[in-house]
Amino acid sequence: MTDHYDEEAQVEQLRQWLRDNWFPLASGLALGLAAIFGWQAWGQLQDNHAGAASHVFEDLGKAAAENKYDDAKAMADRLVKDFSDTPYAAAGALKLAEVAVLNNKLDDAATRLQWVVSFEQNPGFMARVGATLRLRNQAYDVGLLPLARLRLAQVLWQQNKADEALKQLDGEAGTYAPLYAELRGDIKLSQGDSSAARGAYQQALQSLSPDDVGRDGLQRKLDDLAGAAAVKS
Repeated sequence: MTDHYDEEAQVEQLRQWLRDNWFPLASGLALGLAAIFGWQAWGQLQDNHAGAASHVFEDLGKAAAENKYDDAKAMADRLVKDFSDTPYAAAGALKLAEVAVLNNKLDDAATRLQWVVSFEQNPGFMARVGATLRLRNQAYDVGLLPLARLRLAQVLWQQNKADEALKQLDGEAGTYAPLYAELRGDIKLSQGDSSAARGAYQQALQSLSPDDVGRDGLQRKLDDLAGAAAVKS
C-alpha cells in the first residue's frame, strides 16, 4: 500500500512540475525547431546562391571562348557585384584578364588581377569568405592568389613596369614556384642583369621534376646565357 501511495505522489509531482514549466519547455522546443529549419533554409539559400554564381561563370567562359570581351566583362562585373563571397568572382576576374590580354587591354587585365591579389591584404574579407564556404562544405581556392600574382607580373612586364612586376613575384608562389623563378629570370635578363637571370633560371630548373616538359626551355635559356658570356669573353 505504501508503494502505491509513493507512486501516486511521484506522478502528482511530475504533473505539477509540468504545469509549472510547460511554457519554458514549449518555448525551448519551438526555438530548437526554428533553429533546425532555419539552418536548413539558410543552407539551401547559400546553395542556390552558389549555383547562380556557377551559371554566371559558365556564361562568362562561353563569352571568353568566343572572344566576346564586352559580354565577358558584363558577366565578370556581375560576379563581383552579386557573388563576391564565392570563388567564382575571383575565377571570373582571372578569366576576364585572359580575354583582356588577348584584346590588348592590358590596363583592364591589370585591374582585374589586382582585385584578386588584393584579397591577401584583406584578411577580414578572406576570413568571412572562408567561413561562409566552409559552412557550405566548399573550399576557397587559395591557389588563385599566386596564379593571379604571376599573371599580374606578366601583364606589368608587358606594360614596361619591370620593378612592379618583380614585386609581385616576391609573394608566396605555391605550386607556381618554377614559373615565378623563370619569369623573374626573364625580367632580370631584360634589365641586363644576366647574373641574376642565370640564378633565377637555375632555381626554376631545380624546382622541376626530371620529366617536366619545361626543363628543355629553361635549359635553352641557360645555354644562351652561357653562349653570350663566352662570346663576350
